[in-house]
Amino acid sequence: MVEELINKLDSMTEKRRVVLLFSTDDESIVQEQILPKLPEQQWDIELSTFELEQSYQFDDDQLVISYLNDESLRELMLQARDQEWTIGLLPHPEMKHARYGFGIAANFEDALSDIVDNAASQLDLLLCNKQPVFNSVIVGQTFTLVPGEAMVEPFWVRIRRFGRLMRSLKEVRFTPFTITTQKEKVIETAAFGVVAVEHGRSSVLSRRFMPDSNANDGMLHALVLAPRSVFEMLRFLFASLFMRNIWSRNNPAFIGFIKSSQLKLETSKPIKYSHDEMVSEAQQLDFKVERRAIRLISGRLLALSESGGEQKEVVRTQALPLGKARNELVSYPLPWMHHAAPEEFKDLFMLMRESARATPAYLTLMVLSTLLAAFGLFANSIPVVIGAMILAPLMGPIISMSLGTLRQDESLMIDSGRSIAIGTGLSLICAMLVAWFIPLNHINSEIAARISPTLLDLGVAVVSGIAGAYAHARAEVAKSLAGVAIAVALVPPLAVAGIGLGWLDFTVFFGAFLLYLTNLVGIILAALITFMILGYSPFHRAKRGLMLTLLMVVILAIPLAFGFERMVAENNVLRQLDGQEIAGVKLVDVNVRPRDPLIISLTMVSKSAVDDAVMDEVKQEIERRLQQPVVLEIAVRVVR
Repeated sequence: MVEELINKLDSMTEKRRVVLLFSTDDESIVQEQILPKLPEQQWDIELSTFELEQSYQFDDDQLVISYLNDESLRELMLQARDQEWTIGLLPHPEMKHARYGFGIAANFEDALSDIVDNAASQLDLLLCNKQPVFNSVIVGQTFTLVPGEAMVEPFWVRIRRFGRLMRSLKEVRFTPFTITTQKEKVIETAAFGVVAVEHGRSSVLSRRFMPDSNANDGMLHALVLAPRSVFEMLRFLFASLFMRNIWSRNNPAFIGFIKSSQLKLETSKPIKYSHDEMVSEAQQLDFKVERRAIRLISGRLLALSESGGEQKEVVRTQALPLGKARNELVSYPLPWMHHAAPEEFKDLFMLMRESARATPAYLTLMVLSTLLAAFGLFANSIPVVIGAMILAPLMGPIISMSLGTLRQDESLMIDSGRSIAIGTGLSLICAMLVAWFIPLNHINSEIAARISPTLLDLGVAVVSGIAGAYAHARAEVAKSLAGVAIAVALVPPLAVAGIGLGWLDFTVFFGAFLLYLTNLVGIILAALITFMILGYSPFHRAKRGLMLTLLMVVILAIPLAFGFERMVAENNVLRQLDGQEIAGVKLVDVNVRPRDPLIISLTMVSKSAVDDAVMDEVKQEIERRLQQPVVLEIAVRVVR
């Protein structure tokens, strides 16, 4: 019993046999800086220099610790794989990629602590053309899909990087790739470039795109970069370099993703690739993951899964150009605007043809929304008017008109134009009938707000048109259409115009109908441009419709500019008078009506009765300040 206890104590105090590998160039550093920090009480340390293309033999119970650069480590890993060594890595100044790939701490003391305290794990080894890959293989142009240190670049370095990437855009062309997975799935596509990594920590994009990847799951990951336009690429570059928090929650839509244990990448001619920043050229790259091939003490920055993670092959190519789209991108430079895929165009065109028709449901909603708007206007009720905005179905045929104008599709233009005309006429008639039957003939605030359109209303129409087109083109944001309807408010101006007809007040009619036309033409122009930017028509086809719509907007902008100028002038009057004290009285509740001469209604607040002399003095002072004659409508409020 005593002998057994003594043997156990001897085994506990027995030193571990350790081999420290280093290059001859680093011998002085090892002797002076590294050896003194190693735990000599726990380790029996043997020093050994490492030379490339030389074989080494170590005992099974020895721990092999390397202080080597990336190049030497590649050869060491192949020998470690074949002879089943246990490896520990100390951070060498030129061991950048192995440090990222295996999660080794940059601080020497932290890395040494991990080796002393942690047990070895069986890790995968990614090979590219039979050579180990520690970090990533970047094929072609992948821009910001760079190793992990770019995550902490200073802002001025990112500015310089963005400038270089901008200059290189004009030189970039799509490369045709044939990608074959381990399960013999063949993908014929075209892309700027491909990034292959063993796990998700290896590059800026892969950290976000596959955060659940593991270094011992036996799978590699390939990210295929295939933007369809210069605008899309610029947005990606800017977001990835300057808006990383936002970008991390919104991965680019043009990234293809492949997860497999083997991958073959072929091109029609040799292409440059970077293997852990070693630039080479090849026509075919063979990637293979040897699962749990090396026994290594990983660093604290590498998360491992006990189960090894999921080993199911995954291929996501929805974002990649295939077939005809692939051939077009290979044959021509990258377009400034993305051309929608045939299936995208087909879906949108079918939706727009449905929206262009004057169906019974459309006519019913037009009547109901107009009646609701008319009653809300007479009642001076904002909530009721908003309800009419949401109920109105006019947005559909207007967006259809913009697409038909963009594509010069006569049938779509005729159908949508007919629906707009019928809806407009029906709305005017309904509002006019309501005005006849309701014995009210007073312009309240809700009616008055829609009879003096300005350039601001054109701006609202343009933004609403962009939103409406985008919501129709992107099904995932279609729920925002209600907000677009509220913003542009198509039916209330029509209802006011109908009320003007019912009253035979053509000032009300023309003002409200001008607002309606402003909304109509502004939406068509903005939606047309938006569809063009989204790639639903080339510019040469859209040019005629674009010029015609733009001409109509310019014509409408003339009276709107006068209205805006009048608004500015009225605001200037209010700024000069409201709250001012003249002749001992304070002017409040100032309101301006554009007439010749200008009509100003206001309230005079005074501590005593206001006589004619004070009123005349106030009027003269106002005319002096405004440099024009005015008519005052005065109310007096005496404060005691």
